[in-house]
Amino acid sequence: MAFDGNAFVDEMKAELISSKRGLKNAVWVEKVSQGEATKEDLVGWARQHYWGVTYHTRRFLSIWVGRIPYEMTDDVIDNISEEVLGTEQKKLFGGEGKSHLDWLFHFTRALGAPDEAITSAIPNADAVLSESLLFNFAHQRPWYEMIFGALMAIEEQIPEAYTKVVKGFEENYTDILTPDDYKFHTVHIVVDEDHGGGMGEMAEKYLDTEEKRRSAKASYFAGAESARRCWDAFEGVSW
Repeated sequence: MAFDGNAFVDEMKAELISSKRGLKNAVWVEKVSQGEATKEDLVGWARQHYWGVTYHTRRFLSIWVGRIPYEMTDDVIDNISEEVLGTEQKKLFGGEGKSHLDWLFHFTRALGAPDEAITSAIPNADAVLSESLLFNFAHQRPWYEMIFGALMAIEEQIPEAYTKVVKGFEENYTDILTPDDYKFHTVHIVVDEDHGGGMGEMAEKYLDTEEKRRSAKASYFAGAESARRCWDAFEGVSW
């Protein structure tokens, strides 16, 4: 029987959903949804995202783009361009785009936190593990593991998780946040739908052996669990 990439991807997604270890079930997401997250919780999550992912994204994608099949490079360069220059934002929303780092700090400044609450923090173990795994996918592991361990395991989860977060902001935090303040989240709802798409087709195209399928599956669950642990370790921020 021929390998069915869509079935392979759907089976992994279903397993993650049933485990409740997906990002939409993260402690921080649930607290925001219920209106129980404090300002410190919100900034603590941003600290985790900064040290575990956002500060390093342009670097690990720049490493990875030199390892992937040439036909994939346009999409990855577009991804880097959006991360750094906000190019997709300009096309989608008009006006001036901002880097994802800029939007992240726009969020934390609206909460009254100085940038140093994040930039001068010592990254905790879960943030370092997240960063290290992503660099390992990009630089060390088989190139296709980044597709399943980062693009599918993390980026593809973002729209659903952030939709839940934005709903929580709209219902519970209008006294301290405006829609512009959490544009980091609304921008990602749109752009990450594109970055995380087409996984079944890529599985069929590039995972042509059982060994590759096993390593892709391992990378998917490792990436998803690493991101979940990073998000859940949001405590300890003060200013």
